[in-house]
Amino acid sequence: MHNLLAVYFVLLLAPAATVDIPVDDLSGWTRQSYNKIRPNEVAIDNGALHIGVRGSASPLVFGFETPLQLIGITVVASWSGELQIPEGLTQGDENADDFVLKFGVVEAGDQTLNWLQRQIAADWIQQLFCLAPPDSGVRRINFLTTTQQAKLVGSTRTHPLSELLTESRILDLQSPGSFEMKYEFPIPVEALGLWISADGDDTGSDFDLHIERITLATN
Repeated sequence: MHNLLAVYFVLLLAPAATVDIPVDDLSGWTRQSYNKIRPNEVAIDNGALHIGVRGSASPLVFGFETPLQLIGITVVASWSGELQIPEGLTQGDENADDFVLKFGVVEAGDQTLNWLQRQIAADWIQQLFCLAPPDSGVRRINFLTTTQQAKLVGSTRTHPLSELLTESRILDLQSPGSFEMKYEFPIPVEALGLWISADGDDTGSDFDLHIERITLATN
């Protein structure tokens, strides 16, 4: 028993490795779009990943060559413009489902698409399952999100559009400017890739997001 405890504490105290995801080069990122929704503007600006939201929405996907055991994430970013949630609505509800940043971790799992599902699935769903290695599957995209409503910090939900999408609101952004999103997973997560969203299509909002650094802590 004492030996097991000793091993546990050694693992607990062992320094994590870190992986920096490139934000100054788009070659590793895949730009997706949603049907009938205007896509975001995406570019590299002064060494940062720039996402221009103009009443628009579209995801950026970064797949890992091999799955990573994630224990935490750090995102350093800034934003300008305005995301206006209509009065009386809760951010995330219908007509208010827009966020400055939804930082998604694609988790490995056992869900796969059969032949028929592959023929009829939306492009974004097919892209999601393409991140899984052969003979494996996907559990979900776990989005760590900002919010403009402080009361939502700490809340979670499964998105009404799909059980593949979950959201954890972890950072309140009351005004434009620089921010840092940090999160430690309660237990390590087997991650297949990243899925970044910045949305303004529901509210007709215009804003700019600059992601200056993405650092992953891994086992």
